[in-house]
Amino acid sequence: MSVFPVFNPQLNGVQFEAEGKLLFDQFETLDAIAETIEVARFSSFGDDRPIPEDFDGDEDDLEAALGPWDEWYSPVEGLKTMVAILDAIAEEPDFADQLDQCEHVVEELTEMKACLEAAVEQGAQFRLELAP
Repeated sequence: MSVFPVFNPQLNGVQFEAEGKLLFDQFETLDAIAETIEVARFSSFGDDRPIPEDFDGDEDDLEAALGPWDEWYSPVEGLKTMVAILDAIAEEPDFADQLDQCEHVVEELTEMKACLEAAVEQGAQFRLELAP
């Protein structure tokens, strides 16, 4: 699985140029770092609706069970989180040590930051989505 940003409306001249697999693999650690530094969790910009307790189907069935999701977030808020996490990783070795392949996670976060900066400039909202 990978995590990537989606924009509404679509961005002009900018694309997320990372795989997003490490962001998916490390989202719990990124959330923990965000909570420690008191910014919005990384995952709070994605679909965080609870999965029904009795659900036992696959991803496609889950989408049908939950219904459509049409929530969008401020890129300003997303940018605050990405910048704060990047700064924390750069300034605090303990945070960097918590991440597997830290250098590559930083590259993916930096790519996300660039897209969010463009979204702020272009007036687009965003959200994080998952893909296999």
